[in-house]
Amino acid sequence: MTTASAPAAPPETVAASLFVDAFNSVYVYEDDPRMTIAVHLTTGSSMAVTGRLGDDYHMHFSPAEVSAALAWLTHAVATDPRAVIAVIADRDDERESAHGWAWFIDTGDALPASAASSLFPDHVELLGAEQSWVTLRGPRPLVDTSADGLAYTALTDDVKAVVTAHGKPGRPAAGHRIALRLDSTVTVHIDAADVPAARDALEEIEHEDFDVDLTTRDGHVIGHITLGDADGAELVSVDDVPADELSDDDTD
Repeated sequence: MTTASAPAAPPETVAASLFVDAFNSVYVYEDDPRMTIAVHLTTGSSMAVTGRLGDDYHMHFSPAEVSAALAWLTHAVATDPRAVIAVIADRDDERESAHGWAWFIDTGDALPASAASSLFPDHVELLGAEQSWVTLRGPRPLVDTSADGLAYTALTDDVKAVVTAHGKPGRPAAGHRIALRLDSTVTVHIDAADVPAARDALEEIEHEDFDVDLTTRDGHVIGHITLGDADGAELVSVDDVPADELSDDDTD
């Protein structure tokens, strides 16, 4: 009698786990003033988010940027297993000295410096496989990205809320998950039939000078924006596929 293997975790859950695992793997250096987490697809596309160390010894990332990074990671987990997640830890405010690490997302194996050098600026000292104790566990075992699981992680509460919401499995059976960015300051995730419908949904928010520190609810993120013409919203992704990899048909 054979035992059935556990079902694979949804890409969203794996992506949230990878982001937190990359952060935790490097955050042993608690006095580094800045950290950058980047996603590099095998197509050559990449995106990065940078956080600064606060007086509370938490790393302060933009929740909207983390939301976009999680969308990229989700796409990579689903379609691009040899994509790379990389971390840069600046050792000083002048960015004259920094350490870097990079791992394949499917296995968690570290890239040697020879393979990872093109992913980093020249001033970054690549450690990678040379520091075997700084590891990424890959997609299994997963990091607990629930609110309780992140309780002692040195991320801010608003970013934890974004990660937790993203990691929860389940997506509506109908429609698409569309991410739009307004004024380069906010990413809004909307379940809609198409991109025009998503922009119409933005127009339903009738507040002028809508300005809040951050609101997170059911994975939607709104912060520091003044709403204008929704047609001006920049498309970030559809069903977690980055906009620069979509065909014209996907954006109709």
